[in-house]
Amino acid sequence: MGMSVVLERPPVDPSGITGVLSKQLKRQRVYIFPTLQGWLYALMLIVMLLGAINYNNSMAFMLCFLLASLGLVCMIHTYRNLTGLILSSTLPKAVFAGQQALFPIQLDNRLSLARYAIQLESYATAKRLFRKRKQGHIASISVEAGKPSTIHYPVKTSARGILKLERLKLSTNFPLGLFSAWAYFEPEFHCLVYPAAKGDKQLPLNSLQKENVDYGMQAGTDDFSGFRKYRPGDPVNSIAWKAYAREQGLLVKQFSGKGSQTLMLSWNTVAYINDVESCLSQLCYWVLLAEKADIHYGLEIPDTKIDPGLGSHHKEHCLEALARYGNQ
Repeated sequence: MGMSVVLERPPVDPSGITGVLSKQLKRQRVYIFPTLQGWLYALMLIVMLLGAINYNNSMAFMLCFLLASLGLVCMIHTYRNLTGLILSSTLPKAVFAGQQALFPIQLDNRLSLARYAIQLESYATAKRLFRKRKQGHIASISVEAGKPSTIHYPVKTSARGILKLERLKLSTNFPLGLFSAWAYFEPEFHCLVYPAAKGDKQLPLNSLQKENVDYGMQAGTDDFSGFRKYRPGDPVNSIAWKAYAREQGLLVKQFSGKGSQTLMLSWNTVAYINDVESCLSQLCYWVLLAEKADIHYGLEIPDTKIDPGLGSHHKEHCLEALARYGNQ
């Protein structure tokens, strides 16, 4: 009894950032086994049956068979509480090392029966037969009939890089706790973990450079000199929103001036740090500071060079390069 490995792959976003992987829990992949309370319940029924046989008491027989029927009905409801659920996973948001990564797991219930008290936990920490449960997070969710519900399963991060969620165990003891039904789900998406942003709180101003471009083509602060087309990485506050409202497209305001300065964050700027991870953490912190200060910045680390820019996309590009360093 278990989880069907029927894979549905809906269209992926053109950006490649989002996507969905779905698996439906089929009968043959949902497992069920009596709990400790269930075994005690069965033992009680056997004792009651022996007493009824010994005293030839019809009322005792009736009570014994009634309770046995209740146990069978409970087993069916426990098993049906998981069967037919469609599980979907999507790409989690990137986090910094030390933060919790939240993996979105959607449970889609397309039947007319509500599902109650479903628990999700990592297979590595789940309780096994004759083994104690390891310390781990257990999330609980109930799903209304005919509706999907989403739960964000948290995983603590300790190091930068690519974090893949281990196989999840879904289990339920509903309704009476006499039986435990479970199935497994393995999300396909990983979480990008940026380096922890820490280190020197002052930008390396000795790395500031004048941009080598023509006069009047920089987003300075002097006289207005015209518009140009928007390029990814341009700051949002330089966009000409009035022109966009007139359906002239995304344009960026330009001012005549002496040109703006750029900050090139390279391996040389952190040469005084011996530890590689500390170097990456310092560069990560400087990326955030430069972005906040509206300073055009670039990044140059071994095997990766990112030209100077500004904006959320540029920041994420730099942070991703730092997260993937050594794990390309």
